[in-house]
Amino acid sequence: MSVLWVALAVVFVICLLNLMLTLAVIRRLREHTELINRGRVQPPGQGEITLPAGSQVGDFRVVTGDNREVTRDDLRDGMLVVFFSPRCPSCEEQKPAFVRYASELPGGRDNVIAVLLGSPEELSGLREELGGLAQIVVEADVDGAMSKAFGLSGYPAFCLMGPDGVLAVTGFQVDVLPGAVAL
Repeated sequence: MSVLWVALAVVFVICLLNLMLTLAVIRRLREHTELINRGRVQPPGQGEITLPAGSQVGDFRVVTGDNREVTRDDLRDGMLVVFFSPRCPSCEEQKPAFVRYASELPGGRDNVIAVLLGSPEELSGLREELGGLAQIVVEADVDGAMSKAFGLSGYPAFCLMGPDGVLAVTGFQVDVLPGAVAL
């Protein structure tokens, strides 16, 4: 009978250690999630995801999915330029807010350019989702013409244009845009 009690005590200790280890892992995962989310928030002027607000966009020439040529001279005051990638979890998180914002933007589709970064196969679903809201420009990576002109260093990126090709507002979340409702 004493062997049974010893075996039961050993099993109890093992279960207790397993529970403590599981709780420690869960606490550590929460800390990591908080650090990652805090890391996304960039102080103004430090680590910008695009050229900072007030900067002049560089020269570029691209063709949209509708075979319309777009250059820096075509960027109007109040026009929204966004950069998305299908490989980006933050892009997926921001997409619903972007869809709401773009659908309410004056000027509609002609006032929004979505630059999609990736291969044509990867982008097919994203093109269909955003094609009704924005003019679509496809670039293979951040070495594309618009990505270079905007100084893109990550995504998603949201750029509201001011007059004469100057960036009025930039950020990596939709809620930086005027009139946007935070998620």
